[in-house]
Amino acid sequence: MLPTVAPPSRAFLPLLALALASCSSSETVDEQSKLAASTAQSVALVSDAWLAGAAPSRYASSALQSFAETLDDAGRQVQSASPSDRAKRDALAEALSRLSNAAKRAKDAVEAGQHAEAGEAQQELRAAQGDLAAAYRQYFSPDR
Repeated sequence: MLPTVAPPSRAFLPLLALALASCSSSETVDEQSKLAASTAQSVALVSDAWLAGAAPSRYASSALQSFAETLDDAGRQVQSASPSDRAKRDALAEALSRLSNAAKRAKDAVEAGQHAEAGEAQQELRAAQGDLAAAYRQYFSPDR
């Protein structure tokens, strides 16, 4: 015979929901930040390949468009998360916005066949990657 499990009391459910909500916000920010960092690296790789003539423009443009959309979505997710510190959350969201803008600039440069513009977009991307890393460390560092 299987043992029976008592259902949770109704008083416990709001506490459980509150605990899950508070964890999920931080987890969402963490997950989206890591996704953005990975996606930004993919932007850099595709841009490098296109600049070197190793990736067709059509492929690079399509990939960069997809990456920009992923970065936009990550930014929206972070911006909608409940902030423990609004300034820290906003710094992360700003870095994500810069990454997305750099990916869009790279896509536009690829479509126009402008190597110099693609190179500038890569520089912007690398600066935004540094900003994301700094904002991430700040967001998850204990307050002093």
